Amino acid sequence: MPCQSRSHRIGLVLAPVLMLGLSACLPPASPPDSPSPDPAPAATAAPTQGQPTAVEPTAVQPPGPAGPAAPQAEAPVVRWVPIGPVGPNDPTSGQRYLLLQQFQCDALAESLEGAEDAAVWVAGAAVCKALQTGTQQDWQRAANAVAATPRVPQTQCLEFTVAATSASLIAQHRSTPGVPLKAVTGPGEACPRHLSGLTVVDENLRPVPGTARASGPSAGGTIVRLDGYYVRVENILFDGVPAFPEIVSGGGDYETMYLRMPPSDGRKEVRISITDTVDISGTVTFFYDDTPGPGSSPSPTLTVPGAEPTAGSPTPSQSSAAPSPTVAP
Repeated sequence: MPCQSRSHRIGLVLAPVLMLGLSACLPPASPPDSPSPDPAPAATAAPTQGQPTAVEPTAVQPPGPAGPAAPQAEAPVVRWVPIGPVGPNDPTSGQRYLLLQQFQCDALAESLEGAEDAAVWVAGAAVCKALQTGTQQDWQRAANAVAATPRVPQTQCLEFTVAATSASLIAQHRSTPGVPLKAVTGPGEACPRHLSGLTVVDENLRPVPGTARASGPSAGGTIVRLDGYYVRVENILFDGVPAFPEIVSGGGDYETMYLRMPPSDGRKEVRISITDTVDISGTVTFFYDDTPGPGSSPSPTLTVPGAEPTAGSPTPSQSSAAPSPTVAP
């Protein structure tokens, strides 16, 4: 009994000590009227599997569109030679231009071997090749070829366009060296279609010399050549009205057209225009004139036996017709 009583007394002494120790481990209670303290910041949760983690920007990978994953700037766009218009049936210059316009650089270069008039086309082929390869060696060859090209008159519309385009692309490359260029077909046409003149020709389609203007007898029959640049003549108009004169030669794509003029029907002149596959500018005028022209048989000259021809009088070998003034179409 004494032992049990002693243990009971020890328990009663230790109980308050244990209660005091447990209360020290608990957070202090806030007074009822005091404001609640700010909550402690939450700890960052570890990312779960499959969830991307945030990466701080570095000097190697800057944020935004300037980073490595951003799309690169597109290559500068430059104008290539426009359509001629040209076709396979064109003369040599047209065939060369067609190869160049279609970026057949090697084929053009091969076709120029031994040609004496090839400087501008050699330059065009070299620039064409440089655009395809983009190598500095090819660009240097192209620059040398362009520098060696003689001046081309604007009347040679195909060659003039090739020379101007080649020089422009060399200048563009020098302003942005090492940057590839993207060539697109230029707008418009190298040789705008137009009707610029009317030439009287003989039965062999050779120009009649000494004709100051396109003219012929009112009975008709004069053959004329339509001068200018056109692809396909769709309609022929006399004074703005569709007409159907005899076509002596031509009429196909890229072919020069020759007409035989009809009788005058009382007209002194007729204004000729044509339509093409696109609009074509210019009109030309044919004059009906019964005065004998160059090459025609002279009118008989009345002579008095024993009389000497006076100064300035026409002889049987001279035409009595004075040359007509030139009339611009």
